[in-house]
Amino acid sequence: MERIVHVTFGVHVPLDNVATMVTALGACAMVRATDDSQRGYVVTVQRPSAMAHIERRLAEWEKYGFISWRVLPPNQERTRGRRLR
Repeated sequence: MERIVHVTFGVHVPLDNVATMVTALGACAMVRATDDSQRGYVVTVQRPSAMAHIERRLAEWEKYGFISWRVLPPNQERTRGRRLR
């Protein structure tokens, strides 16, 4: 089942570190920026095993204060061109 995760990187995290972390997420999921700030991303995960891996990684980054993140409920409708709430 496809899961969608919103990830926001803190302004104190250098953009080169953000790029490295986004690349790591891209190894398991499809990642796209939500705006031009290079701080907000939507991560689309296809496989349950990949979701488990990404959740562990995001929880670790959150623990160190690098990011905030949330998983959209499975029944949340995915829309194009509109901001997901």
